[in-house]
Amino acid sequence: MLSLVLRQLDDGIELTAEPGRGSVRLRCPHRPWDDLVLDLLCELDDAGVNAATLVRTLAGDGIVTWTDSLAESFYGWNGVRSWQSLEHDLRIDATHDGRGHVSLRFVIRGPRGYEPGAWEASVVVTLDSGEDMRRLVAELTELVS
Repeated sequence: MLSLVLRQLDDGIELTAEPGRGSVRLRCPHRPWDDLVLDLLCELDDAGVNAATLVRTLAGDGIVTWTDSLAESFYGWNGVRSWQSLEHDLRIDATHDGRGHVSLRFVIRGPRGYEPGAWEASVVVTLDSGEDMRRLVAELTELVS
């Protein structure tokens, strides 16, 4: 069993699957124009990697629905399921190992993720496919609402 640390921060959430391993922070939700546009700060940390970028979404771009579909697929799926933000500054690739674990590869691009020459950094966080995924859905729901 993995030891997920899903921690609420004052201004967001942090995911760390194993102590001393990669972590992802989604923080500072902000609506710059008081409409559907929602910006988040995504920070990645791992051995040799420390990167951050602003992620622009339209009301979360369906990240909660996408994550919920992963949680509902408790027994697994074949291949990669991906979610991507509006301006391609954050992509999450999900794989299931068929033994109850979901690996989420968070890929950030910046400073303009939609441009072919944007830099790219990634971190993988592995969660249990049941309760950990449900908890992630609840935290993301709160973050983007």
